[in-house]
Amino acid sequence: MAYLVFDIGSSAVKAALVSEEGRALAEARRPVTLRQGAAPNEREAAPAEWLAAAADAAREIGAARAGLGSGKGQAEIRAIAVSGNGPTLLVADASGAPLGPALSWMDRRATCEAAEVSRIAGLPLDSSFYLPKALWLWRNVNAVRERGRWFFSCPEYLAFHLSGEAVTYLPAPGYEPYIWSSRSLDALGLPSERFPRFVRPGECIGRLLAGPAARFGLRAGIPVVAAYPDFLACVVGSGAIEAGLACDRSGTSEALNLAAERPYPGRALLSLPHAISGLFNLSGGLSTAGKALEWVARIAGFSKSGADGFFAEAFFAEAERSPPGARGLVFLPYLAGERAPLWSPDRRGAFVGLSLAHGREDLARGACEALAYGLRYPLELAQDAGFPARLIRTSGAPAKNGFLAQLKADVLGLVVETPELADCELAGDAAACALALGEATSLKEAAQRLVRIAERYEPDQGHAQRYGEAYARYREALAALGPVDERAAARRGED
Repeated sequence: MAYLVFDIGSSAVKAALVSEEGRALAEARRPVTLRQGAAPNEREAAPAEWLAAAADAAREIGAARAGLGSGKGQAEIRAIAVSGNGPTLLVADASGAPLGPALSWMDRRATCEAAEVSRIAGLPLDSSFYLPKALWLWRNVNAVRERGRWFFSCPEYLAFHLSGEAVTYLPAPGYEPYIWSSRSLDALGLPSERFPRFVRPGECIGRLLAGPAARFGLRAGIPVVAAYPDFLACVVGSGAIEAGLACDRSGTSEALNLAAERPYPGRALLSLPHAISGLFNLSGGLSTAGKALEWVARIAGFSKSGADGFFAEAFFAEAERSPPGARGLVFLPYLAGERAPLWSPDRRGAFVGLSLAHGREDLARGACEALAYGLRYPLELAQDAGFPARLIRTSGAPAKNGFLAQLKADVLGLVVETPELADCELAGDAAACALALGEATSLKEAAQRLVRIAERYEPDQGHAQRYGEAYARYREALAALGPVDERAAARRGED
């Protein structure tokens, strides 16, 4: 018995056949692209790529299932769930055909709309969030007003194609203002009938239709289960389900998600209800983490290789040749603005302290260390406000690299653990399936059964002082360049 789960990432659609004990019986991934739009603040995705990639991955897993042995019954698919990157938004017609590209979570064209929505909602909503994008599409794309039937995030779009049921994922009560609410839709003049009903994780949406079943190489009638936006799928699938446990969700972007018993008392960190009832998820991090590493790898002369793209051993081996602190080199990885904790679409990246003495090993090391410093910043904000963290669980393709995991343990001063299923979103989706089928009484119980730890990294106290000094330089550079970025943004606005 197993669950077939999908996660739509920025660079790949990942899929796995997960057993009821949390073991990955088969895994597959297919690349997808994130395209630059007409303006610098536009990042778009092609919904058709998600469908094709998911179907290809499912067929690969189907071939692997054939070798598992039907007699044991372990490969029988009992439920399907989909998570995906958000807030990514598209509009589809009644047949499910997209009316243009999806506006990705990195897209920030809806700046004016975000200010308007924030006033109505009474919350600071970034231009990357769902409702500002929906308002921008409604006002600027004729086809959306004329033929649009549903506003979907990417996992909801795939779930619709599988089941024929239009839904909006509601990760927990209290998320409505951050997605859409009747009050906001009415105030903005948006037609509420085009926004699908809310469903909770672990709720059965419908059953797999015959058409997509044939395309995916599956039997029709399998339950299709509501999951979550990818960040919460990852939190649950990492096992960060108790106060003080944190999930480091690494990939194209990266964020520290700390489980807490109360919300953060301010706006520096994003503070939302956790998928586990009674907890809150405090988060902040880097919008361009893996994307920044990819950029540094490219300009330093490294080429992509392997299933995980630029996450090749050569890049990290080169970074290890540079000592902790990267010989005084500091990298600011803010290549496309930033959400929490900086909340500025105008922030830009920089190498600070660069000299003729630095080589590409220092560029690589500085980029890797910047990701750890970008996590330490929100961690310190949380700790200073009385939210202690005792353990970090890391996820994603970078989590498979021991150098990065040890670096984070050293910089954060906490134990870092890597789950066996490194793409934790998939384990979170499996937990939703277990809940839907009545095989667990709660998401917490499901996660406790499904999450398995593969590696554990203890912080090296011998590096604490050097990293402390390097982190202080990072913060000084961040503060010093903030006004520079603001003036540059003002000049761009005048041009």
